[in-house]
Order: sequence, then structure tokens, then C-alpha cells
Amino acid sequence: MRIWVVKTSEMLAKDSAGGRLLRSGLIANLLDSRGHEVTWWVSTFDHARRRQRSATDVTERFGRNGTLRLLRSPGYDKVVSLRRFVDHAIWGWRFSRAIASSAPPDIIFCAYPTIESAFVSVRYAARHRIPVVLDLRDMWPDIFVEAVPRRARPLAKLAAAPFYWLARRACRGATALFGITEEFLAWGLRYAGRARNEFDAAYPLAFPRADFHADADASGNATRYWDDLGVTTVGAFKTVLVGSLNGQRYEMESVFAAARRLHQLEPGAYQFLICGDGENLERYKRSAADCPDVLFSGWLGPAQIRALLSRSHLGLVPYRNTPDFMMSVPNKAVEYLAAGLPVATSLRGTLPQVLHANGCGSQFDAAQPETLVELIRQMRQNPAAHAQMAERARELYEREFIAEIVYTRVAERLESMAAVGSTLSTAGRTSDDDTLHSHT
Repeated sequence: MRIWVVKTSEMLAKDSAGGRLLRSGLIANLLDSRGHEVTWWVSTFDHARRRQRSATDVTERFGRNGTLRLLRSPGYDKVVSLRRFVDHAIWGWRFSRAIASSAPPDIIFCAYPTIESAFVSVRYAARHRIPVVLDLRDMWPDIFVEAVPRRARPLAKLAAAPFYWLARRACRGATALFGITEEFLAWGLRYAGRARNEFDAAYPLAFPRADFHADADASGNATRYWDDLGVTTVGAFKTVLVGSLNGQRYEMESVFAAARRLHQLEPGAYQFLICGDGENLERYKRSAADCPDVLFSGWLGPAQIRALLSRSHLGLVPYRNTPDFMMSVPNKAVEYLAAGLPVATSLRGTLPQVLHANGCGSQFDAAQPETLVELIRQMRQNPAAHAQMAERARELYEREFIAEIVYTRVAERLESMAAVGSTLSTAGRTSDDDTLHSHT
């Protein structure tokens, strides 16, 4: 089968040592390994590192028979910026031009967002009577409005009207919707204006078992890296945050306040390791300048992350309580679970419910840093209870979040839909399709 995977902004294998692929990349490679002719459409702009991979469009091979199509887009410096909207609009336009003369695949699997790439994929699929699946990852454009002060939201919603139009048309025109949680799927179905059909499904963000198997040289170098920084397998109780330090995502002032208080109570007994790069890194460093137990590592490779998690005690998910995060189990939480780390989160909603139900993590209140202080102290002072939580974390990962299992289910669903072909292409579409066609 010919399958298109559309995701503009994920990491590629060549972006970091060891090839740290995420959801679309893992699914594209899995489909390739199952013998399909896969084309992955992506941007030349590396979202994670804020750099260009190439000055021009590039076509490369991956896997056994896969094709990587990198289309040039201008890029941007900040997650929330006008330049990012321009980048996505240009990529969507260039994508529509690139596929106009392409032989149609048997099915399109398109990540949402971006809104533009989803709309273009659905429009193309409708023209060629092929099934198209939107994989709902983030709540655009809702989060655009949530990001502005409450008094300005009516105006923001008006400004975002074109994006709401595109989002509705994309969801209504999709053959099926996949969500990273049931809540995300329900959100997409509201935009689609229809009931759930037999092809709609929720597949969680998942982490690959294979990511724990680094080559000996990489593992040895990573171990020495942390030893040289004084982050050893013994001593302080280590709380870790691994992520991209961009946008207004984190409740970091609460984390730093907790670090200060723990240092006052027991100097040297705790370490906070903030790992990653991004536009907020220098600001966070200034905020934590008086926190001797906070260490910033900068960007890490996969082997370094593996080595760090193996000697840490607690994974932090200190996200702000925006609707998209409250309805998800974020990638980082799954990575911590895979490493056998209990999780502490400031989120309300889906993630703390999962942690509580499975006894592998706790919630704290970002407005009250003392709740994080107490949570961490209890874990350190009760090693048996902590060990039990760690065991349950790994068990939860094994039951629900192994990428090789979760994404095989995605691949099988795509294969079954593609096999039906054009008779399935309109299964999820509503009567609004005439509107969709009239604008193509």
C-alpha cells in the first residue's frame, strides 16, 4: 500500500544522535517495516532546535523503502509568534502545491495540528476519494484563545475565526479521527459535528522499548557525562524535568520555590535537574540563580536522557492547566513511566487521574509550592513506598504505553481502512462536504 504520513514539526532520526523519533516518525518507520510504500511529509525547519535542516526542498530515503519529503518553510524563533503562523501557512501552501500532481496514496495519516496541513490533506483526499485520518495531538485553535487574557478573548476568538473555519472543515471532512486520549477524540468529534464512527479511536502517546537500548559507547559516554557533573547513582534525591523550554507551558516558579525550601530544610539532600533547551532557558537560569540544588544541563541526546532517568527518583510534569494539557497524558510523563519513575504533576484532569488510579504518581498545587515540597520529602523519607510507586510506574508503561504495541494497533487500523479504499473515503464526512469542495 501507498501511505502518506503528514507531520511538519517532529524530530528526524538525523536531528539527534541515536535517532529520537516521536509518534509520526515511529509510525512511519513501522509502516515501512511492514512493507508499505511510505512517504513522510515534513518541514525543513527543525521545531525542537529552531534551525533549518536545509535551504531547499529535500527528498531522502528512510527505512526499507520509505521516502522523506522535506518542504521548505521559513521557520520562527518563538513558539507563540506571528512568524510561526506564517511558517505554517507557507508550509501548507507548499504542501498543497507539491501534492497537486502526485499520484494519490491509498490512505493519508495526518497529524493535527497543523490546521493547514490537516485541511489540505482532507481536501486532497476528498478530491481523490481516498480515506484520510486526522491524528489529534493539540487543541488548535482553542489554545490560541486560551493564551490571551480573559478580557481579550472575545477579540482573540474573532481574530482566530479563519482557523476555526479550517478546523471544522478538516474534522468534518476526515474519514476518521484518532485522539491521544478519549477526551481529545471527543473534542475532535465536536468540531466534526458528528457521532463517533467505527473507525474513530484513541491511541495514547507511547514510548518505544527500543529507546532504552543504546550502543555501548553512547551509554558509557552518557554515564561519564553525569558522573562529571556530580549527578551520581547515590546521594541526593533527584527530581528531573526533561523537555523543550519554550512557550508559556511550565509552572517553573513553583518548582524553584520548592527547591529553595528543600535546600533550607536539608541542604544537599535534593537535586533538581532541568534538562533541555529553548527560548526560556536563560530566564529560568536567572530565576533559579539563588537555588544551589537546581542544575540546568541544556540539550541532551537520547543516551544522556536514558542515563539520567536511570539515576533519578521522580519525573516532573509541571505544566500549566490549559485545556489541552488537562486532557492529555503528555509524552514526558510516558517517558518517565517507561524509566520506572513516579510522576509529580501540577496538572488537573486526565494525567493525575491515571497516576492516582495506578498508584504511580502524585499531584501538587503550583499555587502552593509547599505541596511539592511535602510530596518530594515523603518520597525520600519512605524509600519502600517510593520503590513500590516506581514498580507500578513501569507496570503501567508495560500495560498501556509501549510504542511497539500501541502504534502497531494504529498501523493495523490504517491498513484495514486503506484496504477498503474509496468506499470508505466518505465514512466520517458530514453534509458539510459540499462546503469543503466549494473552497478547493
